[in-house]
Amino acid sequence: MVQMQRHKRIAQYFQMWITRDFSALDSLFSPQCTYEECYGPIYSNLPEIHRWIAHQLTVQKVTQWPIHEFIDADDTVVVTWTFAATEEKAYMFDGVSIIHFDAQNRIDRVREFEAKHTRDYPYRKQNIPSQ
Repeated sequence: MVQMQRHKRIAQYFQMWITRDFSALDSLFSPQCTYEECYGPIYSNLPEIHRWIAHQLTVQKVTQWPIHEFIDADDTVVVTWTFAATEEKAYMFDGVSIIHFDAQNRIDRVREFEAKHTRDYPYRKQNIPSQ
C-alpha cells in the first residue's frame, strides 16, 4: 500500500511539469529535500527547488515525462522514464531517478541520471552485400 502511494506521488510530480501546476509540491517534498539533476545542478532544500522550477517555467516547456518502471527498495523507489521538452528547440532523453522517502512519506532525496534516447546495437548490424 505504501509503495503504491509513493508511485502515485512520483507520477503526480512528473505530471506537474506537463501541467505546469506545482501547487501540491510542498505536500510531496520534504522541506529539506535534496534534488540532484542529471546534468549537475543540486538544490538542497524546498525553497531552492521552488526557485529552480520558477526559472524552468520561463525557459522550458515539458511535453512528455512518461514513467516506464518502478523498482521498490525499502524507502527508495527507482524510476525509469523518458523526458521530452522544448527550450530553444525540442529534445528528448531517457533517465533514471533514485527517489528516497522520509518517515512522513515525503520525497526527501532525488538523484537523476540521463541516457541518450536513441540507442544503437553495433553488433546486431549485419553487412549485407548489395544485390
